[in-house]
Amino acid sequence: MKNMQQYSRVNRRRFLGQASCSAIGATSLLSSLINLRLTGSLAAADTDEGEDYKALVCVFLAGGNDSFNMLAPVDASQGYPEYLAARGDVALPETDFTPIGDALPSPDGRTLGLNVEMPELKALFDSGKASFINNVGTLVEPVTKLGIQNQSANLPLGLYSHSDQQLHWQSGLPTNRSPLNGWGGRLADLLDDLNGESQVSMNVSLAGTNLFQSGGSTSVLSRGASSVPEIRLWNRWVYRHKRAAQESILDAQYQNAFERSFAISKRTAIAASAEYRAALGSQDPIVTEFNTSNSLAGQLKAVAETISARGLLSKKRQTFFVELGGWDHHNGLDDHPAMLGQVSEAIGQFYQAMVDLELENQVTLFTASDFGRTLTPNGNGTDHAWGGNQFVVGGCVDGGKFFGDYPSLDLGNDLDTGRGRFIPTTSVDQYVADLALWMGVSATNVRDLVLPNLSNFHDVVGDGPPLGFMKMEG
Repeated sequence: MKNMQQYSRVNRRRFLGQASCSAIGATSLLSSLINLRLTGSLAAADTDEGEDYKALVCVFLAGGNDSFNMLAPVDASQGYPEYLAARGDVALPETDFTPIGDALPSPDGRTLGLNVEMPELKALFDSGKASFINNVGTLVEPVTKLGIQNQSANLPLGLYSHSDQQLHWQSGLPTNRSPLNGWGGRLADLLDDLNGESQVSMNVSLAGTNLFQSGGSTSVLSRGASSVPEIRLWNRWVYRHKRAAQESILDAQYQNAFERSFAISKRTAIAASAEYRAALGSQDPIVTEFNTSNSLAGQLKAVAETISARGLLSKKRQTFFVELGGWDHHNGLDDHPAMLGQVSEAIGQFYQAMVDLELENQVTLFTASDFGRTLTPNGNGTDHAWGGNQFVVGGCVDGGKFFGDYPSLDLGNDLDTGRGRFIPTTSVDQYVADLALWMGVSATNVRDLVLPNLSNFHDVVGDGPPLGFMKMEG
């Protein structure tokens, strides 16, 4: 059987290595990802199989983080007065921000400040382990305010809608309301052949089912922060007869394709759960102290535990998905600073865990959210908007910098579509492309398979990473 699997991998590599992506077309190749287990060999051909472990951790802030109260201009001459005028009743005092970094590389030389409730993130930024990606959001193609006003702009479906924008962020397909897979899943389809033979998926979610990690051939292992999935009583002696009956049903040879697929998936899930639990049980406890009363920190502790078991799970590439909800602040931003503090504490503890595991250069954490929020108040809260600010953390991040254009907060400017809803100046595609390239996906496959919309913004094959916030040589 092992020889047959190796033979199959060689032929998949040869098949896809000879195929012309541009000739077949991105659409047909993306459709093929749903049914064919062919794609992993692409990465095996593109990437040195001896390369070290790498992982991406997506922290999704569900509901739409008001990121202009997370990162704001604080220079007294222009930036803060502009912020104060635009934000009105939801503006924070200037003392609620701590200046970080040097003056922005822009003609007006504004200085940005980070919310004071995020000291751990500030420390990571100051030490060159974190950077910000400014005014990023979903886009189909570059658009202008005039194009939106005369209705000639090609816009993402369901702009300002929670469900639609979450789909677009996680799928990288902003013109599709029914995507079958996410960009993390497509990335995993390409990279999974770098991993060893294990029933446990390279995609682990601490927040249930998500589109981001759904692939054509790779699945998602979903667990809780303090629990690992298992069938209750499955391994108990008193259950042995029922277990034997269940196993005989799953082991039967079914003619019906759906019955056969169901049995295979159940057998794989049971085996994966047992393997995963055994791997975690064989590891020494994580030495880093996590505040598990912080729900995000609890999820990230479970991520760290899984990463520590990477050897037993035969993993060289992994993705993780964690989520913190409650960011839809229509009726008040009173708890927003405390929530930012919760994020900062959790991420600071997670980074320290990676240092303790000597993996800080091999794990990159990044944030995502539905959208930014309006600059102008909605009562004591804010409404759904478009572009917002994100951050990335890790030893391979080109840290202590701002990437992308932090917009002028002057209401009515060329990016303001109304009430401070900013047209993104950096697309989700550009943001994600840097991460996918760092993980080891070739530029051609990033363009044609992972992010088929990217070419509308950047020639990743000819010009390299769109933003350059990752140290690719790391």
